[in-house]
Amino acid sequence: MSFDNILGQDRPKESLKKALQSGRIPNSYLFYDQDSVGKKLTAYELCKSLNCNTLGPIDSCDKCSSCLKIEKGIHPDVHILEPQIPPGARQAVIKIDAIRELQKKLMYLPYEGHTKVVIINDAEKMNLQAANSFLKTLEEPPSKTLIILIASNPYQLLPTIVSRCQGIKFYPLPVEVIKKIVSKHLLIETGENQLEEVEIRAQRSMGRVALALNENLIESSGHREELINLITEVSFKRMDRAFHWTKEQGKQVDKIQLILDELINILRDTALIKICQESSFIFNKDLMPQLKILAQQKSISSLLILFDAVQSTKSALKSNANTQLSLENMLIIFCEAA
Repeated sequence: MSFDNILGQDRPKESLKKALQSGRIPNSYLFYDQDSVGKKLTAYELCKSLNCNTLGPIDSCDKCSSCLKIEKGIHPDVHILEPQIPPGARQAVIKIDAIRELQKKLMYLPYEGHTKVVIINDAEKMNLQAANSFLKTLEEPPSKTLIILIASNPYQLLPTIVSRCQGIKFYPLPVEVIKKIVSKHLLIETGENQLEEVEIRAQRSMGRVALALNENLIESSGHREELINLITEVSFKRMDRAFHWTKEQGKQVDKIQLILDELINILRDTALIKICQESSFIFNKDLMPQLKILAQQKSISSLLILFDAVQSTKSALKSNANTQLSLENMLIIFCEAA
């Protein structure tokens, strides 16, 4: 059964099941929030339910020709639109030409299935021209057509687009769900179920599958104590420590974002301990003794300054700023907040 394929996300699944059972499917959905938690998979499973030859439109069998075609991405009534990187550009975008081509396909009734389905992944990456053009489709939706927008940052969409979709919020996956996914992945990839690695990956995934499976996650976890020491020690009296760290990390351009993510998590955990002594929401539970000491040393205002500095550095590096210079600027702010 289709929705059994989706681990976690009980609220979104329940909402969709009720809509299917009542036959009151809206013209358009917006699956939003949290990257890599099952939004795209849920869109596919909903698509299968609506077009299944055996159990549709309430559920799917995963075995009929319609389900198999959707699974393989070859169903004539299912259209998937992904952002593309234009020649010479650095970031993927959905341009108006892609939207116009999609609109042509929506002019016709379903060719083979019960419902024509459009899935636009990373819909917030539509440029303004594309978004305005697509808004017309949402205002006058084609018959027997369901539109599913998927967005991790829905605030980047036009408010008029958001208002014309029924929103379904997705949540970080529970640790036990992540463990199942990671365990299955490691078993396929390595033939082994490494319990210690599964535990580390699940606990540090922030409920996101892509992060849990990131090949650099275990390595970046090894930087945590070094980062705690950095936050503790760096000051204008120890600029040598700061510049030594930036010189070393500047060599790891491909891994620096993960290291900065680790730094953000440490600052977040420290702030939580400082404010409410709450441990259930701490990512780095295995480092609680060190984090408690750090929380005693730092004020909330200084932690917020450090957090903002790391976030700004992450954004600068995504725009291809100089890695070492960006890290040096970040640590100067660390020194000022010491």
